[in-house]
Amino acid sequence: MGWYYRLFATDLEMILGNVNAGGEAVVTLLVRGLNGHIANVQAVVDTGFTENLTLPPWVIERLKLAQRESDNYLLADGSKIEVRRFVAEVEWLGTWQRVLVVETESNPLLGMALMSGHHLGIDIMDGGRVEIRPLSS
Repeated sequence: MGWYYRLFATDLEMILGNVNAGGEAVVTLLVRGLNGHIANVQAVVDTGFTENLTLPPWVIERLKLAQRESDNYLLADGSKIEVRRFVAEVEWLGTWQRVLVVETESNPLLGMALMSGHHLGIDIMDGGRVEIRPLSS
């Protein structure tokens, strides 16, 4: 009985998702604006994105996120674009973390900065399990 309890407790300490039919690892995150509005966001795990999170303009508007700055980004193809960054909070393993969000026209992306200090496991198959959990100390 103790083993089952530990398994259950461990599942509560991780973020779970799945691999979609397109081969993307997807997790659901709660994102909160500074005004208290909350949105469920389906974010694709992107190990090539070094920041926290991207959101499309309509989600940023819905959450009434406060713009913090604009910045130039160098894309993989060598081109540069100007993007806006906003402040939001993400529910991360039971606590709200304040993060910078990059505005993009694409689907939301979860980047490496938010996952720093965590293990990322992906069963790479349609419907496969995605898990993000803190590294053991």
